[in-house]
Amino acid sequence: MNESLFSLRNALRIVALIVLAAMFFATVRNSVVISKGNEQIQNKQLETLTKVLISQASLSASKMIAQQDQERLLQLTNQLAHDRLVLDATIYNAEGVRLASSDKARTVREVLGLDTPLATASIGRQQLVEPIFSAENSIIGFVRITFETGKVTAISDHHYRKSDRYMLLMLLMSFVGGMLFVLVLRKKEKKSGENLLLKKAN
Repeated sequence: MNESLFSLRNALRIVALIVLAAMFFATVRNSVVISKGNEQIQNKQLETLTKVLISQASLSASKMIAQQDQERLLQLTNQLAHDRLVLDATIYNAEGVRLASSDKARTVREVLGLDTPLATASIGRQQLVEPIFSAENSIIGFVRITFETGKVTAISDHHYRKSDRYMLLMLLMSFVGGMLFVLVLRKKEKKSGENLLLKKAN
């Protein structure tokens, strides 16, 4: 009888350990899934923000190119570059001839880091080119904007990294709590076993 109870108790312990291991694995897996989901949301937000900004710039430049207003084109590029998220902005005509560019604007080669080892100069930057359409829906130019992706995602990066740290902390607390719970139960079992032995001796 005692042997069967002992075997049953061991079997229950093994099952409990398997369940705990499965729960631990599931928690880790869910944490990774959440982190990847946050990354995807961040990339989508970045894509939406940059697309809206360059689309608005394209619409504004369309009228200026049609009117051949060089001064306003220059003002537009400098206004775009004044945004802390934008490194530089350049406007070209349909043939690719530069019409206006922001102060200290860089060439495409410089932005892409083609002249630096492993294109290190392009790290943390995103370059977008948007066609500029006339009222007749024909391409009359292009606008190129270089974004500082590190600055664009700085706020969300901080939030997501903080969330990751909280998840890791909760995971560790759960693990430690489970270990302490097991230790408490084992101590109680040992005490009850010692009491039974003393009673039998008496």
